This record gives sequence, C-alpha cells and structure tokens, in this order.
Amino acid sequence: MDLYKILLIFQLSVSVLVFLFLSYVSAPYGRFSRGGWGPLINSLTAWILMELPAVLTIAVMAWIFRTEIKYSWVFLLIWEFHYIYRTFFFPAMMKHGRKTFPVSMVVTALFFNVMNGFINGYYLFHIRPVGPEWFTSPGFIIGTAIFFTGFAIHFDSDRRIQSQKPGPGHYIIPRGGMFTYVSGPNYFGEIVMWSGWALLTWSLAGAAFALFTFANVFPRGVAGHKWYLENFEDYPKERKAVIPRIY
Repeated sequence: MDLYKILLIFQLSVSVLVFLFLSYVSAPYGRFSRGGWGPLINSLTAWILMELPAVLTIAVMAWIFRTEIKYSWVFLLIWEFHYIYRTFFFPAMMKHGRKTFPVSMVVTALFFNVMNGFINGYYLFHIRPVGPEWFTSPGFIIGTAIFFTGFAIHFDSDRRIQSQKPGPGHYIIPRGGMFTYVSGPNYFGEIVMWSGWALLTWSLAGAAFALFTFANVFPRGVAGHKWYLENFEDYPKERKAVIPRIY
C-alpha cells in the first residue's frame, strides 16, 4: 500500500514536469530524431521493449490477486485489448526501415509502463475489486463507450499514417478521418481513450494515467503541428493541433 501511494503521487507529480519539459523540448524520435540522447537501437525492437511491460505488469498483478478480483478481470481484458494491439500489431504496421530510437527513451518508457501497470492493477484487483453491479452503472457504460471511441480514432489515425506514408523518414500531409480536423488525431484518440479508462474504472489510478497521457502526448501533438506548418506550404490552415476546433 505504501509503494502504491508513493508511485501514485509520483505519477501525478511527474505529469506536470513532463508537460512542461515537452512543451519546450521535443522527444528525440521520428521527425524530431537528433543526436545527444545516448546509444540507439532499432526502432521496431525499441517499440516492443517499451510496450511489453504494459502488457505483462497488470497481468502479473491480476495473477497475484486472482482470488480477490472476481469480476474485475473485465478491466484486464479492456486494458490488454489496447496494449496487445499497441505492442504487437501496431509495430507490424509501421514502416521502420533503418530507423533508430534512443535507449534512454526506452528505459524511461519501461519504468513508466511497469509503474503504471502496478498502480492500476493494485487498485483494481486489490484495493477495490468491483461487483457485477458496476458493469451496468452509467460510469462504466459511458466510460467504456468513450474508451473504444478513443481507440477507434487512434487506430484509424495510425492506419492512415502508415498507409499513406511513402517509407521510413518520408513525410506527407496525412488525409482523411480525424486528420480533417487536427494534425495529431492519434494523440487525440489516446487522450479520449484513457479519459474513458479513468471513468470506466472510476479510480484515482485511472485518472493519474489519463493526466499523464495528456501531459505526454499533447505537447508532442502541438510540436508536430508546428512542424507540418513549417515544412509544408500547402498544409491546411484550418486544422488544429490536437483538440478539434479548440487547439
């Protein structure tokens, strides 16, 4: 319980720092790749290494508290639905080529995914295992609808980026779907998805994850939007960065 509280407070606090840091310094991968961030590894290997702990950690927590979770395995299925896609299917869609990724970023992501999986798993499977009545509550029903709406936006945006992209290191103006409204619909989808998770679990652990997601991806989306405007003269001026019609 003490470890849970410490990590939860840490995650809430670090979200503020991450938001401020990424608002001024772009994460060094993809179109913002640059030296000075330590050793590099293949981007496909990096992606799987980063995301795999998110698949495994919460599953380990469910196994540890297997006699307590009763109906809470539903949360595990929803979580794994996203992260199995993110860990194994999404990398297969990506055009990696010889692209590289900083090991320092991999280590940071590994730490976060283990911490986040522990926090959410410990809360859902040990602190507050739910009964069957929760799954007919407005919070669960609305939150689940929001979660899968966010996932659909995220998935469709990933698919459009990879299908329209000529190859590794080549960038075009993405078209269609939510790209009509924002430059980073994949980031918008993540924000929507994990906001839904916070609601469907009705937990501070879920809220901490939603907050961190916003702090992590919103500045990236803003930086990506500015990059498009600077590098494509014909870039649609009506598009916002991340939030449709707002910012």
